[in-house]
Amino acid sequence: MKIIYVHHAMRDKGCPPSQQDGITNLGRQDAKIVSEILLDAKNRGMNIKGIYSSEFYRCMETARLINEHINVEIYNEPRFNEYRSVPNETWTALQNRIRNALHDIINKYEKDDAVICVTSGVNVVAFTSLAYKLKPSEDAPFIGIPSCSPLVFDIAEKNFV
Repeated sequence: MKIIYVHHAMRDKGCPPSQQDGITNLGRQDAKIVSEILLDAKNRGMNIKGIYSSEFYRCMETARLINEHINVEIYNEPRFNEYRSVPNETWTALQNRIRNALHDIINKYEKDDAVICVTSGVNVVAFTSLAYKLKPSEDAPFIGIPSCSPLVFDIAEKNFV
């Protein structure tokens, strides 16, 4: 199974930042490019079955723009909400929250399927730790990913750490 992680498009920063922040015009252009890349992958045989998105507006907006070419179901996945969206949540708890969502998603699909997951940049740590079978940890690096960057993780089996 392939999980295509996509960091939301460039955020139109509010002051202070908010769950309702949208994306910039450049972000919309970036999402269109990602959509075209993923459409090409789909046309070449990648079996994209759906898009799972954080409920933050910038993530849902990115998912909708990507879906203009892909045309699959979009699912709201609140467990993909960004770090510190849950009061007093630890770094390890965030990783476990996202990994639990990924487990549920992966178990719904076949090994040749793919899904797109749109979330915040730092949340890639949970995707990475799952793909490389690393245990969630407070010591896991706080990885940042550029806006609207797709990363493909090939999850070969359903036995996870």
